Amino acid sequence: MKLKYLSAILASSLLMFGCSSDDDDDVVTDPVVVTDPVVTDPVVTDPVVVTDTVKIDEASSVVVSLDSFDAVTGALSFTLANTEGKALTDAANYSIVYFGFPDPASPSVKPKAWKRWHVTQSYGCDSATTDECTGTLAATDTEGKYTFNVSDLDLQSKASDDADMIYKVAVQINGTLASNEIELVDAN
Repeated sequence: MKLKYLSAILASSLLMFGCSSDDDDDVVTDPVVVTDPVVTDPVVTDPVVVTDTVKIDEASSVVVSLDSFDAVTGALSFTLANTEGKALTDAANYSIVYFGFPDPASPSVKPKAWKRWHVTQSYGCDSATTDECTGTLAATDTEGKYTFNVSDLDLQSKASDDADMIYKVAVQINGTLASNEIELVDAN
């Protein structure tokens, strides 16, 4: 039992007196050195630009949506897009044909012959040829929207006198890789 007391006293004395003196005068501490942080310029990359437009010569498909057609003046406005819905820009090559058909509701003196006639007037532009363009195709402020105007449309003079006509137009816009399918569209 004495051994138990002896070890308790020895442990207590070590805790009280420690291993050496408590004098901190001999302790050498390194001075704190403050360094400026390293500043690196941020890496600047160009943002990825997602566009909703495609140049017509790069488009693999062309879709024409006729917005308006004035039969008297021949003025057209239409929208060009590809099958993915992206607006097509830089359109310049076209073939536009105006048609005058007899009105099926109007009476005819020669029913069999008269109902089969039609008159046309064509306009076009092909940048691959040196010919001048007929008519004026112009892009609007809205991407993919265009207007087409002519100054000399006169289908009535080509038809018989006093013929009532229904006017239609066919628009084909050509790109390097694709063109739209042609369809006849009635005037507004």
